[in-house]
Amino acid sequence: MKAIMAALFRVGTFALTVGAGTVVGLLAIPVTTRVVGADAWAVQVLVQTLATLFGVIVAFGWGTIGPGLVASLGRKDRPQLFLDSLITRAYLFLLTAPAMMIVLAVLRPREVLFVCVASAAYLMPFVGASWYFVGEGRPMRLFLFDALPQLLGTVLGVGILVMTHDLTSLVATQLVFNLCAVVISAMVIFRGGAGHLVAIFSLRNSVRQLAQQRHGVITAATGSFYVNLPMLVVNMLIPAQLASYAITDRLFRFAVTAFSPVLQFVQGWIPDGGPEAVGHRIRRASQLAPMMGLLGGALLAAAGPWAAQLLVPGQNNFGFNLSTPVGVSFAAVAVSQVIGLACLVPIGKARELASSTIVGALFGVPLILLGAVNFGVTGVVWGMALSEVAVAAFQIRVLRRHLRSTG
Repeated sequence: MKAIMAALFRVGTFALTVGAGTVVGLLAIPVTTRVVGADAWAVQVLVQTLATLFGVIVAFGWGTIGPGLVASLGRKDRPQLFLDSLITRAYLFLLTAPAMMIVLAVLRPREVLFVCVASAAYLMPFVGASWYFVGEGRPMRLFLFDALPQLLGTVLGVGILVMTHDLTSLVATQLVFNLCAVVISAMVIFRGGAGHLVAIFSLRNSVRQLAQQRHGVITAATGSFYVNLPMLVVNMLIPAQLASYAITDRLFRFAVTAFSPVLQFVQGWIPDGGPEAVGHRIRRASQLAPMMGLLGGALLAAAGPWAAQLLVPGQNNFGFNLSTPVGVSFAAVAVSQVIGLACLVPIGKARELASSTIVGALFGVPLILLGAVNFGVTGVVWGMALSEVAVAAFQIRVLRRHLRSTG
């Protein structure tokens, strides 16, 4: 009973971070659309979507396999891992942010200042420490030092937006607070390694670290590519439906975010029991993942149109034709996150994890393009859903083979 209560407390504390972020994000959307309109909000969503793509380069796999690396190290060795990572990711940020600004300036030439400031704001969290706090199993640190400053930036930014009617002021405020989150988190982590940390600013050392992260970044890059491709396809091929897809994208991301406390708990729970318990805990996690995914997907499919009305009141063209494939996508992602990130990484299957995302991209890219041309935004969302199902199926097959071979 004590172990169950401890597990529930940890999940609940992780959920505090997710819940607070979700509530703030949900409240910010209707305020933003009322002040500057749905079209301007859709441009903000476009920048956020591209940030997740370019953010893969900045995070370079630490967000994917980093929690497992932290969990496997002793407490004294963890701060040095983060310091090495921080230096390398800072270099990547300085290279990636200008590239993202140029791309968005080409896509949205009328909003150059906004997209440039927003690019820096939404890339900054990828330099942060969220993955480190997940790996060490300290959800309260995750909330206080990483999430809370970012949430305060959004709340204050929305207030400034209401007063100025200037969307750029919102993202500028978020940029300042997102930077504060990086600095505060780093200071807290470095305190635990005081006197033992060695800052190596050599580019050669950073390149060596990047090579060690190759499977993690392949997983993150290909996964992010086919997840975010739909927004780019809609913007280029069917721009009149961008606002409708923006609602779809937000609902899907909120649902995945709501599931993240479960994933964060499982990522730390599987290795936490020691090597002798890993196999048993992986079996339990893999049995529960499909049930949780199906339940969440069904709820999202059924309640999607109602939730869309809360996000963007009025005529928004979001019905069951869109909520159904969104539900399928979520069910598949819930399964693949638990199986892939929490189960395959601890058993040394990072290469197979990367391969699964490549399979998803090979399925997803043509399906999304064909869907956009022939069926509009509905076809795009179904293409995304089928690609996520392909990823989950591949990972389940890999895990089953491993479990059969180990008895």
